[in-house]
Amino acid sequence: MTRRAWEDFLGVRSQKSEAVDVNPSDLVDMASLNHPSLIICLAYAQEELIYDEHNKIIKADIETYAATSRNGRVNKFGLSYRPDARFWLHKILANIVVGAAEHLNKSFGWRTVLYDGLRTVEGAFALYNFATDDDLAANLLAMPGKSAHNKGLAVDSMMVDENGCEIEMGGHFDHLDMSTNSRAYMGDKISETAKKNRIIREAAFLRSAFSQGLLIAPLRNEFWDDRLPENHEDLWRVLDSAARCIGLEYQLHNKEKWNYADFLANWEKIFTGHEKKLEDAIGHAMPPLIEKPEFYHGNYHPIYDSSLIESGKNQT
Repeated sequence: MTRRAWEDFLGVRSQKSEAVDVNPSDLVDMASLNHPSLIICLAYAQEELIYDEHNKIIKADIETYAATSRNGRVNKFGLSYRPDARFWLHKILANIVVGAAEHLNKSFGWRTVLYDGLRTVEGAFALYNFATDDDLAANLLAMPGKSAHNKGLAVDSMMVDENGCEIEMGGHFDHLDMSTNSRAYMGDKISETAKKNRIIREAAFLRSAFSQGLLIAPLRNEFWDDRLPENHEDLWRVLDSAARCIGLEYQLHNKEKWNYADFLANWEKIFTGHEKKLEDAIGHAMPPLIEKPEFYHGNYHPIYDSSLIESGKNQT
């Protein structure tokens, strides 16, 4: 597959006319929080971490790392950030992540491992060039400038137990078999425990977002990826996620002409009679009733490293 040149991605912007640039001051260094429920492991800034036989992350020597399969490595692609890069998230999502991690720690004793957040357009371009043709064909990576990651408004995370062993989820972060990565996957290639644990983590993100008067729209085809919806057309993923968390099957409909009132009307239509289940699962029977600009990552432009150099927050 022929790769596009860097020049093709220069100046990529969000499609919304009123979208704004992300101010570097809005980016939170997640390690600086020193939060006991969080572990920071910036995946694409290292090439030495692998999973051992207990699914615990360990540092490998050069020979062992080279002999380890891609699925056994934390970084499936290549060194795309500088080794001293920091883990940045937009403050909107940072607050949601902290709330979800606190709930999972308090309720289950899990700690949340953060693997990737802000992925500047330059970093995304490096990943794009490291990816195989099969990776791109399977849509394992978004094109540079086209992802909520490029705005610090998507996060990739997994959870570990008190011994640092990964909670069973049916695959690691960046699992290469896209056939089983969907949150809707119900086949027998992953265990019932993994299916249950995926729901637990998904519900925690919804709970945290709604508690803060915000939205989260988990990426359906990657169980480790949580992000803001891009626009009104993405609101179906909030419904889909809430339905999955209480065992309902969400029927996909045309979302092209939705507005927020349509979203709320569909919420009531789907969940009337299931309020108790919602309260138990995500702590809320309704999403925020008042729409806010910060609900949508489409209201922000992708971030280039060149705009972060002055602040020292650049990743490459």
